[in-house]
Amino acid sequence: MKSILFLLLLTSTFVNTSYAQNDDEDLKKITVSDTILKTRNLLIPGPFDAQKALLKLFPGKYYNLTKKSGYQNELINWDLKTPNRKSYSDVNGEQGDLLFPFERGVATRLMNVMDFKDSTGLQYKVISFNHSEYDEEGLQTSRFTGGLLGLAKFALTKEGWKLRIFQPAIGGYGAFSNCPVPKPLLIGEDQYAFMIEHLNGGGGGPFFGALFLIAGTNGTYQQIMSAYGVKKTTGVDEEVPTSWSSEYSVPPSKKKYFRDIIVTTKGTYTSSDREGLPESVSAKIKPGKKGKYNITMRYIYKGSKGYEAQLPATIVVN
Repeated sequence: MKSILFLLLLTSTFVNTSYAQNDDEDLKKITVSDTILKTRNLLIPGPFDAQKALLKLFPGKYYNLTKKSGYQNELINWDLKTPNRKSYSDVNGEQGDLLFPFERGVATRLMNVMDFKDSTGLQYKVISFNHSEYDEEGLQTSRFTGGLLGLAKFALTKEGWKLRIFQPAIGGYGAFSNCPVPKPLLIGEDQYAFMIEHLNGGGGGPFFGALFLIAGTNGTYQQIMSAYGVKKTTGVDEEVPTSWSSEYSVPPSKKKYFRDIIVTTKGTYTSSDREGLPESVSAKIKPGKKGKYNITMRYIYKGSKGYEAQLPATIVVN
């Protein structure tokens, strides 16, 4: 009897664990209740497992395609029977807004886990996840479609990790339905926001970049800052290549929350190719000249308007 029970358990585990061993098999999805996108009470026992937490948030069909893909590729496929789709902005601006949940279903992937501790000793974790349209082969396609970002914050309590903030979708960033991994940025006392470094462009480049800051305000995560034209890579077909990149920082301040953010851009220019250059830099370039420049821009928080650039910027053109 024990051997029979063991065999049954082993068989069940094999069936439920994943993408089954047939490479030709289409990936499936599970239809779930629309309540998963609403305010929820969720407690995750320790030790914290981000992938299991994500599966609790989106209880669809889980696959681990890492071995097959040759890179880290875990996803959860799900759909809603009667979805109430909402529109979310895609910063690419090419294909229009993203309607979520997607019509064909959703593939949700964990991106990263961020650990924090405040001045009182409270520990919490923020997980970021990426939504793309369900695909039978687990692919992410369309260069000018961003990955739809979502965030969830868990705080450590005596009972376990309790869900504090859940934002299923925020906006579309990146390329090929793949959102860049958010990076934490301390913008106040025990106050972290998350920077997205977006980059996209045509095949072979050049690629142009922008910065987008996501923060928690009034119990939700939302975009509170955008800085365009902060990066350009060299393109393979450029006769006289130009490029620029940026760094951002939060200088010491007496402000308790939402401190100023400095974005410093440094790059090269040529008078024969001014694509993507700020007008303030382009206006200073003399015909037939090439050289270097840098821009220092301060962004100040303006309440409901989010962060706004303080003009004029400091510009040096050599």
